[in-house]
Amino acid sequence: MIRPLRQRHRIVVLSLAVILPAAFAVGIATRKEVPASRAEHGFSVQAPNQSELWARSDLWHKKTIHTRLLRVGPEGTQLAVQLVSTERIVRPDVQVYWVPGERDIQHSLPDNAFLLGSFDHSSTVPLSMPEAAKEQTGALVLYSLADQEIIATSKPFSAQ
Repeated sequence: MIRPLRQRHRIVVLSLAVILPAAFAVGIATRKEVPASRAEHGFSVQAPNQSELWARSDLWHKKTIHTRLLRVGPEGTQLAVQLVSTERIVRPDVQVYWVPGERDIQHSLPDNAFLLGSFDHSSTVPLSMPEAAKEQTGALVLYSLADQEIIATSKPFSAQ
C-alpha cells in the first residue's frame, strides 16, 4: 500500500523539479518592462488657468527633481506644485507631503505634514498645496508609505 504511493510521490516531485524552474524562466523572459516616464526633462503644456511663480532644479537635497510652483484656478488663488524627476525613484507607494516651517526633517514625518498626493513618474499633474502655503515657508517631502521611510526632502521655500 505504501510503496505505490511512494513511487507516485517520487514521479510527481521529479516532474515538478523540472517543470517549475522551466515555468519560472519562461515567466521571467516574457514579463513586460516597467514603463518609463514620458516626461523626460520637461513639464506638461501649461493649462489655461495656471501661471508659473517659479521653477527650480536645485530645490532637493539628494535627488534631481525639477519643481514648479504654480497658481491655478480661475482666479489664480490656489497654489500647486509640479514635480518631474530626472532620475528614477524605485520605491513603493511614494507620497508627496508639504511640511510648514523651516525645520530639518530627517527620520520621520512631523505631525503637521500635509499630504499633497502620490508621486508619479509618468504624470506631471500639479498637486494642490494647502492654504497655509501661501503665507508660510515650508518644505516638500517624498515619503514611501510601504517602507515607512523619508526618501528625499526639499530645501525650505515660500510662495512669495
